[in-house]
Amino acid sequence: MDAVRDRLAGALGPKYQVKGLVGRGGFAEVYELWDADLDRRLACKVLHPEVAWTPGMLARFRQEAKALARLQHPAILPIHFTGDGEGLVYYVMPFVEGESLADALRRRGPLTPDDAVRVAEPVLQALAHAHAQGLVHRDIKPDNVMLEAKTGRALLVDFGIAKLLDPGTGDSKTATGFTVGTVQYMSPEQALGQRDLDGRSDLYALGAMLFQMVTGSPPYDGKSSAEIVGKHLADPVPVASDVNARIPRWLSDVIVKCLAKKPEDRYQTGDEVLMALRAGRASGPTQLVGAVSVGRQVRRSGELRPARSRVGWWLLGAVAAALGVWAVWYLGRTGVIGSGVVWVHNALAEPVEILRDGSPFDTVAPEASVRLMLARGTRAVLRWRLIRPGSPPIGEPLEGSLPPARRVRGRRVAAIGAEVDGQSYFAPLITNTTPSDITLAVNPGTGAARRCNCVVPKGAVRTHIGYYRLYANSGVAAYNTAHPYTGPHTDRQGFADRVAPRSGVVVLTF
Repeated sequence: MDAVRDRLAGALGPKYQVKGLVGRGGFAEVYELWDADLDRRLACKVLHPEVAWTPGMLARFRQEAKALARLQHPAILPIHFTGDGEGLVYYVMPFVEGESLADALRRRGPLTPDDAVRVAEPVLQALAHAHAQGLVHRDIKPDNVMLEAKTGRALLVDFGIAKLLDPGTGDSKTATGFTVGTVQYMSPEQALGQRDLDGRSDLYALGAMLFQMVTGSPPYDGKSSAEIVGKHLADPVPVASDVNARIPRWLSDVIVKCLAKKPEDRYQTGDEVLMALRAGRASGPTQLVGAVSVGRQVRRSGELRPARSRVGWWLLGAVAAALGVWAVWYLGRTGVIGSGVVWVHNALAEPVEILRDGSPFDTVAPEASVRLMLARGTRAVLRWRLIRPGSPPIGEPLEGSLPPARRVRGRRVAAIGAEVDGQSYFAPLITNTTPSDITLAVNPGTGAARRCNCVVPKGAVRTHIGYYRLYANSGVAAYNTAHPYTGPHTDRQGFADRVAPRSGVVVLTF
């Protein structure tokens, strides 16, 4: 690392001071620079020094960088200049005080629909600007969106860098050894290695990123890059509102259209996606309108006049009585009054089955609720069971009695959480930033040790590996799959106090 820093300082010359390493990605390391002439901070991305750059590749890199320099948009982080020397190839950009969208999602979890749209809009504007000039990003993902600390605005970075690294061989991997694109967000045509990608491929990746912003996970994941690519090509398009019922249906519909398998079935331009998002947001939430709200709207409109006859008062009384009967029926049906209704809320990160007398009869998605109508005097035994991820399922099985219902905002709610019979459980969501696929062991070296029997591919974000027993000294060990359980590995411990108490979720990065 120090050797690269010293070489970079030599390549840049005395005008720039190399302050230190601030980040590392799949194809580059990021260093902070100080421009002594203009008194400003800059960021320098150094492409991995082990790449064997040929004169032809360097010439093409400079040519493509000139094309990218034409992009002038407030949501695109520009490239100030490129360079090579001391065996390094690099490009210099403004320094952004903030964090990547990927880091924000790891730290905060899923965004609200409003916040997700607020991030997506400037990215779409930037894409519309670039696509109009015939330039395609090719690697839209949360790591390539920066959130400025002071303003919160989203900035698109590394525009076209995947193409800069692509020698044009027709293969899905570059001669530099890096994959062009990231498999969790890669359009089917890009996964198939098509050379004539257009802006619709970026819109597919944006749909995958938007899905992750509101649900917490990419639309497709798997144990290997090949498995994930296969899902992009063949699996049905997932519906975000089926994963999280709080996501508006209009937003799910926009994401589904972005993720259409065929480019002609998607939105054709970034502007079309922007119009759909704005139209959906303007439509407002879809919810029942209460009688009180209707009354207020009528009064504001001036359509409610003082009664001029006893017939009017009689009609008003009849309407009020009818509304009262409807209100009693509605409140009873929704569980606000009475005892025949219970809402089951699933706070876990995986779906659960509701069992009645041992047989499943309903499913509750993560962070969602379902209403159960209970006949008076019923003696049915109700339990719940975790639907474990993976095939075969990974993690430990969880099952328990339906918790006692408690009144929450007037409803009777039975909340399913990450504790069963006094034992707490946790769900590690694994982000793999290492250069290789990893496999995992949970609680290694203890009586509760368990291998996940899974592979987390490099570049995977918040991969689910199931639930495991939680102790004060719980740990997770990651092993390079080339040397499973015998070769080099890293450990993560001391996270027990960071586990979310209700869901059991903890995000671990390797």
